[in-house]
Amino acid sequence: MMMQPACKKQFCTVFFTVIFMTFAMSSITQEIPFIPPVYNYTTDLYNAGDQNWAIAQGRNGIIYFGNNNGLLSYDGVNWEMHHLPNNLSVKSIYIDSNNNYERIYVGSFEEFGYFESNETNQLIYHSLRRNIKDHQFHNDEIWNIYPFGGKLYFQTFATIFVYDGAEIRIQKPYPAVLYFFPVGEKMFAQLIGGGFSLFDGENFHPVFTRDRLNNDNAIAMLPYGEDWLLVTSKNGLYRFSEKENTLTPWHISGSSELLQSSINRAIVSGDTYIFGTLNSGIFAIDKDGKQLWHIHRDNGLNNNTVLALFRDRDQTVWAALDNGLSNIRTHSPLSFFEPADSQIGPVEDILFHDNRLYLATNQGIFSFSDTDGKLTPVPGLDIQSWFIKSFGNQIFVGHNLGTSLLKDMHEIPVQEAHTGGLDMKQATINGRDILLESTYTSLLVYVRDNSGNWTFSHPVEGFSDLIKNLEIDYAGNIWAGHMYKGVYRLKLDSGFKKVIEMENYLSFDSTQVSTYRPIKVMKLRGRIVFADGDRFFTYDDIEHKIIPFGLLNNDLPGFADTHRIIPLNDTLFWFIRHKEYLLVEYRDSKYVIKDRIPYSILNNPPNAGRANLLVTNGNNSFFCMNGGIGKYSLSEGQPEAERELQTASITFHNRNNDQLFYLDPSRKGILAYQSNNIVFRFRYPEFSKKIFQVESYLQGYDNRWSNTDGTRSAAYYNLPAGDYILYARIKDSSGKVLSTINYSFRIKNPWYKTWWAYLIYSLIIGSLVAFLIKRHIRKVVRKKQKLFEEQENRRLAQIERQEKEIATLQNEKLEAELIHKGKELASAAMMLINHSEFLKNLRENVQSLILAGKINRTEGNEFLTMIGKNLPEEDEWSLFQNNFDLIHENFFRNLKKRYPALTPTDLKLCSLLRLNYSSKEIAEMLNISIRGVEAARYRLRKKLNLSETDNLVEFMIKFQ
Repeated sequence: MMMQPACKKQFCTVFFTVIFMTFAMSSITQEIPFIPPVYNYTTDLYNAGDQNWAIAQGRNGIIYFGNNNGLLSYDGVNWEMHHLPNNLSVKSIYIDSNNNYERIYVGSFEEFGYFESNETNQLIYHSLRRNIKDHQFHNDEIWNIYPFGGKLYFQTFATIFVYDGAEIRIQKPYPAVLYFFPVGEKMFAQLIGGGFSLFDGENFHPVFTRDRLNNDNAIAMLPYGEDWLLVTSKNGLYRFSEKENTLTPWHISGSSELLQSSINRAIVSGDTYIFGTLNSGIFAIDKDGKQLWHIHRDNGLNNNTVLALFRDRDQTVWAALDNGLSNIRTHSPLSFFEPADSQIGPVEDILFHDNRLYLATNQGIFSFSDTDGKLTPVPGLDIQSWFIKSFGNQIFVGHNLGTSLLKDMHEIPVQEAHTGGLDMKQATINGRDILLESTYTSLLVYVRDNSGNWTFSHPVEGFSDLIKNLEIDYAGNIWAGHMYKGVYRLKLDSGFKKVIEMENYLSFDSTQVSTYRPIKVMKLRGRIVFADGDRFFTYDDIEHKIIPFGLLNNDLPGFADTHRIIPLNDTLFWFIRHKEYLLVEYRDSKYVIKDRIPYSILNNPPNAGRANLLVTNGNNSFFCMNGGIGKYSLSEGQPEAERELQTASITFHNRNNDQLFYLDPSRKGILAYQSNNIVFRFRYPEFSKKIFQVESYLQGYDNRWSNTDGTRSAAYYNLPAGDYILYARIKDSSGKVLSTINYSFRIKNPWYKTWWAYLIYSLIIGSLVAFLIKRHIRKVVRKKQKLFEEQENRRLAQIERQEKEIATLQNEKLEAELIHKGKELASAAMMLINHSEFLKNLRENVQSLILAGKINRTEGNEFLTMIGKNLPEEDEWSLFQNNFDLIHENFFRNLKKRYPALTPTDLKLCSLLRLNYSSKEIAEMLNISIRGVEAARYRLRKKLNLSETDNLVEFMIKFQ
């Protein structure tokens, strides 16, 4: 069937429009100054010195850095410092690897040597300085190490130390060497203050004089086709043809800043030349001399002074800086445009139109044109903007105040759309094309006018709510996602005037009772998809109900926090989650994860829940970020170098001596029982910041795979004795196992479970049985003997008991007699004492009467003489005390010694209480009232410090 002329014309117009748009978008993306991802490492991360001088990579993938504190290593997760004698800095590194060994040669201040791994994977330093004889070091610092002719050349700015593997020979050229350039089987050299020469291992042969390089130094010699590219410090680049012996300036375009900078290091990566400067960061130039990117302190580099550059086996570039380290992922599919001179805020939407880039941000609309190379704000649209979309030749902007058209960099407000515009979709409903816009309050409809342009038509009646985004299915259902409260299904009448059907889904799970539950509305391969944070759902247009989306839930479990799905092509789709951009591929009727871009690897990630992206063609995707945009190009990725999971170290802790020991990972480990605390540390040298997880499984102990910790270590404590096999594996973000390793070891039985321990146990048990038998025989003999002895003892005990009873009765009788005699003594003594006191009182009364003249003095004296004859010559009380002490074992003496405050009256009362006299008897004996006795007893208790519960009589009886 032949195409009609009108159709041909329309087809050609559309075809060339598409071609032009594709070319235009491709053109502008080439001009936008995107830079590759840069990962900076500061001293806070690697815990070493600020300055780094050299970089190299071992055959196991580990990156080594010459640091001010020593040799620094990095495996993508763990940093480790390896010290030189006296903690000297490392200024140069060269790694010599072969099948048998790997040596890491290092140079320092008046010191050089090599590190070599021992059988436990620990780096041990071996100094070569001791091999030097008859040389006086004088501030010699090894700045470079070069291999040439089977020898190593350790170069300072005055001396060259040549090491052939056994001996060291010293060369002192004049002028001295600034740089060596080993190329193939030749070695060129730049001499200090001299020209460019060829070195044969002994002598220098001039190639061209210094004036050919404008009196500058060549700091690098890089391949350029069949020729070489000589890089000078301050006078640009030169093409050097060894065959023709010509030196031609190489002019580069668009990089005047590089020519004005002081170049310090240069390397080549594929067809890209990379230059590190002392003051302007890092430049990348392609083989045609065009600048690809420039990374400096203002757009990603941690420091502008580059001391070393290195390309690793993944073709990425490492930079040793004056302050820190940087890794530039030059072959990453990701690149970034983050203008430092424009504070644009979080980017909400991206648009490429008419050879311009437009960004909708919370600061307004910004535009980038390749003509001026600057990002500038669009006049009149300096308000928070939610989307910017093009439909045909028209650009619509939804912002906080409504909706506007953008034409020739000027804003044209849509007067009828006066509330914030959130989303706009083009759809065919009831056979007609319309634009449908959601706003803060209502839905708006746009239709084409006679010229084919979109114009505002009317708001939709019968519906008003805060709708964040819209999707329209093939049946004309409008799915409107509320900002917070579920999702609506709307159906419009034939004129799109009003809503004739409306359903509001607050939740898809009958068990959930939630009034405010955000549900995300998306479209995947023409099908409406919902995500509520737990599961994916879809609309069954046959049953007219929402059902779980089984395929997505099975293939992508745990990814129902997705809030946008944007197709890259027919089989690749971007799932935008709260913390990552997820690239999903649909193949073989399954959805599989192809790549993950976690926000953590972005310098300025987007706000969670508001990330967005734009796909311009089949290869490029542009991410919204905070303060810029990112680009993802499928064609720019390249296969990474193969790598394997490795055992970095196996350590065990001996509890007896509290020391840490290392095991050889290549041999089965045999551990004593006291060393049953074992730690495995793994490494997987990979530096792209992708998500990897190392898991371990200890056969004989674990019942499932377990994730290792953040340092990729697995620790097992107090393991029982037995044989074990440790399996470890590393998985990527999609769960694919990339590499596995295993290690077998045995923990020996404790000493009390060994064969000789069991032999000892047998001997002990045998001895114990013999002992028990012998003991039993003795026991029988002793039992009979004991029975006889018990009978004899009972007889003797009975005799002894009878004797004791007799003695007890005698003692009781004697004690009773003693008490009785003591009472008689006390009674007699009291009577004598009372008699004496009576006579003394009588004498005093007679004397007082004589003095008063009431009695005749002569008669009174006779009475006094009679009284004096009846008074005893000795003190009755002292006599009583002495006799009482003899009977009662120094009662008064001990009582007076312990309680010196007791008076003679108190002592009398104490003696009577000891003899157990009652208060009445004591009153008669002391010639006082019973109340006086009680008062005396109260005073005595106080002096003796007795409590109310203590018995005074019992205290006196028991007092010793």
